[in-house]
Amino acid sequence: MNIYQKKLLSSLTLKTLVLTFLFLGLSTISLSRSTSANVTPRTNKGTENSEGGATRGDCFYKDQKPLTPLIPKTNNKLELTLASHPTIFIYVPENTAVGGEFILKDSSQKVVYEDYVSPLNSQVINSQGIIGIKIPTDQSELKVGTNYNWTFRLICESSIREVEGSIQRINPSADLTKKLQQTPESDRWLIYSEAGIWYEALVTLAEQILSDPNNVKFTSQWQNLLDSVGLNEVSTEPLKQPADE
Repeated sequence: MNIYQKKLLSSLTLKTLVLTFLFLGLSTISLSRSTSANVTPRTNKGTENSEGGATRGDCFYKDQKPLTPLIPKTNNKLELTLASHPTIFIYVPENTAVGGEFILKDSSQKVVYEDYVSPLNSQVINSQGIIGIKIPTDQSELKVGTNYNWTFRLICESSIREVEGSIQRINPSADLTKKLQQTPESDRWLIYSEAGIWYEALVTLAEQILSDPNNVKFTSQWQNLLDSVGLNEVSTEPLKQPADE
């Protein structure tokens, strides 16, 4: 099984718990975000990231890097994928969240996938590092040519912190298919990157790093890729192994 096909999500009981928290806990506070947690609605341009908070009750600790989606900051294009069930990467700082939530919507804003993340899952929350969220293969596949928007949020004691991104599935061109066939698997991330297939570039490198974490070549390539699109701040952060089911 592919390392990202392990589910990152919790049971119906957890969903009930989080919904109860949202109703009872957050109903007594203002849900307006502070200037340190502004998120720009995503269309065809990069999303502004929520910034790290200053207190434990506000989810993050002092002087931390912000919750950051691993999407290019250097262009206004939609991020592309070839996958029917892609993996989305996010940098999560150390935090005190009580839960997390991932939502995927299509171009009509219809929710096509959502689930909740357990606060006991240290691979996702309460632990600093880059996580990969895999859309499960038992869910409907992304339609070719359709624009999707995703949101990942951390549910905290007195606020919600979130980041957003977009994704569009395309079919590979004949030229791209030929180049991939002629390129060793370890170097295909570069072909994807040059073709603007962002999500494949990331997941291809990430799988190699997780299978061989001491390989300096792979980690250097990962850092260079992130640096090249303005993600310097998180390029050296640890890549987390997917959680067990």
